[in-house]
Amino acid sequence: MSLFRIFKELINNEEFYEAHEILEEYWHTIRKTNNPYKNVYRGFINAAVALELKKRGRTNYKKVWFTYEKYKPLYLQKEEFIEIMNFLDSKKPF
Repeated sequence: MSLFRIFKELINNEEFYEAHEILEEYWHTIRKTNNPYKNVYRGFINAAVALELKKRGRTNYKKVWFTYEKYKPLYLQKEEFIEIMNFLDSKKPF
């Protein structure tokens, strides 16, 4: 099962922390490399964190969500990223 499929399933089940963990584990393997998609993963991780913060009643979730949104131009590089972006945008917490 792909990371993104698991990620989406966890988001749908409102297991936002676990969704963040799934992508972060992979992101740690590429974050200090020249991988062109490392900030894509970083953005998606931030979206999951924002959703978790909202779930916990924290007020700083909007700031974290805006971090996800700042990477949006990168999501347009691959169809798979566009699909996740559209999925996450449908879950926007405000």
